[in-house]
Amino acid sequence: LKLKSGETFPDLWSQGRLRMGGILGCFPIETDTRGSPCQPDGTPWADVVVKIGGSACTKKAQFETLHTANLSAACSQLAALSREGIRMAIIHGAGSFGHQQAKEYGVSKGTSEASGKTLPLPERLREGFAKTRLSVTTLNRYVITALVQEGLPAVGISPCPFVDLEKKKLPGGRMPTVAAEGSKGLLKSGLVPVVHGDAVLDAAQGCAILSGDVWMVELCRELGARSAVFVTDVDGVFTKPPSEPGAQLVKEILVDPKTGDLELTGVSMDCASHDVTGGLKAKLESAAAVLLGAPGVQAVYIVRAGSAAAAQAMRGVNPAEGTTLR
Repeated sequence: LKLKSGETFPDLWSQGRLRMGGILGCFPIETDTRGSPCQPDGTPWADVVVKIGGSACTKKAQFETLHTANLSAACSQLAALSREGIRMAIIHGAGSFGHQQAKEYGVSKGTSEASGKTLPLPERLREGFAKTRLSVTTLNRYVITALVQEGLPAVGISPCPFVDLEKKKLPGGRMPTVAAEGSKGLLKSGLVPVVHGDAVLDAAQGCAILSGDVWMVELCRELGARSAVFVTDVDGVFTKPPSEPGAQLVKEILVDPKTGDLELTGVSMDCASHDVTGGLKAKLESAAAVLLGAPGVQAVYIVRAGSAAAAQAMRGVNPAEGTTLR
């Protein structure tokens, strides 16, 4: 990349000809062309996309507290996958990191439509945005550390400021090309991209929360994954909270290939009041969206961290325990 006479890097940035990832070498500088979900030899960029849920890597009822046993178990299983030559991308939820700050400061709601002004963000919202990002990126560092300690060449990717929203939705319904191609670039180099939910800018309301579940849909589609795995702190989806008497594991949920509707008779959709990303219902809708939006995905699995079912699901094998969406 060469500068013309009198041209500066800020000039290139404003013209859309430069992306920060280009300077860092992770993202391509030119981002007009979206690549294929498959490599030149026809194989997918990633065999599986795994999300370590917030309930698996943190203790959601305890503010900013890791669930070290679950996180360690999940990281150990992912490292074993890598040693077998299975290519993956990883996402992790926020759990007890980020959600409380986002709720307290209204980061998900952004600016008031009545104000008619989105930027600059009001002072309190700026404070909340910064504190939310500090919290989720702190968790990301913990997760990356745990993965690297297991021998996995994990590299964190933060959505902000490279991914933004409009009315809480991805513009055009797709992640930016720069993010998709950046993930492929890491995989091509033998590295493992690790993405997290984040506070991001929003063209309509100033700021919003981008859930890690959205990344599940987008990375599965962009990387041509064959399976998607949601790792949680329970064995799968139950007819009601698993701590309650009579709760039964739902082993299979069928997804209507045309509408995305789920067969969910008798399943409770309770979620924690501070969960700003929608709870179980949103998770299942995202799982269904993976099947609809990523044609290469054959099944989506919801399994317990560290379980034999998780090991099976990560390898694309129908788990003996757990919930499978088809």
